[in-house]
Amino acid sequence: MIPGPTNVDPAVLRSLARPTLSHVSPTFAALLKETVEDLRSIFKTAGLVLPLAGSGTLGAEVALSNIIEPGDEVLAISGGYFGDRLAEIASILGANVDKISLNWGSVADPVAVEKKLSSKDYKALLVVHVDTSTGAANPVKELGRVAKGKNVLFLVDAVCSLGGIELDMDAWGIDVCFTGSQKALAVPPGLMIAAFGSDAISAREKRKSRMGTYYGDLKRWTPIIEDPTKYFATHPINMIYGLNKSCKQILREGLQQRFLRHAQTAAAFRAAMRGIGLRLLCEEKYAANTLTVTYYPDKVQDVEFRKTMNDKFGIEIAGGLGPLKGTTFRVGHMGGVNRQDLLATVGAIEAALLGQAYDFSLGSGTAAALKSLS
Repeated sequence: MIPGPTNVDPAVLRSLARPTLSHVSPTFAALLKETVEDLRSIFKTAGLVLPLAGSGTLGAEVALSNIIEPGDEVLAISGGYFGDRLAEIASILGANVDKISLNWGSVADPVAVEKKLSSKDYKALLVVHVDTSTGAANPVKELGRVAKGKNVLFLVDAVCSLGGIELDMDAWGIDVCFTGSQKALAVPPGLMIAAFGSDAISAREKRKSRMGTYYGDLKRWTPIIEDPTKYFATHPINMIYGLNKSCKQILREGLQQRFLRHAQTAAAFRAAMRGIGLRLLCEEKYAANTLTVTYYPDKVQDVEFRKTMNDKFGIEIAGGLGPLKGTTFRVGHMGGVNRQDLLATVGAIEAALLGQAYDFSLGSGTAAALKSLS
């Protein structure tokens, strides 16, 4: 029950065990093209979608390196660990990065962002949709409108959102969007998927300085995505099998139904934590439906609490990151997480709290979750 890697459906796991094909065979080429089309439906884009071997961190680097050059002015919104990382990667690639720093657990104000964008000739606006360190969901739709109004490229880290909460790349004016396989897409770790709109592709075409990446260069990959029987680098064949299977499951469930399921599960978990008397990091209006960050009560020890969860109940949850380390725990409720998973987790949290002498009404969290789910 950590916020990634998430639980993987047995059918997806079985697909990984299929015999490995040649990476340029017609059979694999057809499968890759089919997978890319399904990903376009999930990203909601007509643009270029690029699944590559690597983590979400590589996704950030590939996305950024294709749209920015050394000396470009970039505005990064950061309200957590991964927002800081996104800004750092842009800086390492040579951009002059200004940062709007938010309190962890809060989200960007589009009016303030618009004002900041008016202060300088920025090339790009960067934001993490849902920062895995906080569970806060930035208003990406509104920020996209602001970015388009200021004629800047809009890049979104959707690692902890795509496939779990609504995101419409083309309609929301997102120029570049990337994710990893191991969160709401519910595939094992090992893939990054980046999507590029026409303005982002144009930025790569108009580049004046040398590319800072060979493997991640759009110009090298575009002909391969158009015709996967061509060779540039070897595809992660079996991981694409798993991604293909998961995409089919997601689209069969239906995106809106999937988003609703995530919303119901998240609401029930937050209700359970409040029922136990615990304080959540995010206000309800900012809370993402993919994970929740909860403060420990006074005197509850982080390491002991999570060890009890794991050793006694077989449920693994995550500790806090950065300034929240030791004072919070993080629970992921995305991908294939169902009501039974949720209720088992709430029950284990209650038992672990009871073991550290936290005074509360035993069963109150479970009752609140059940009431929410009903």
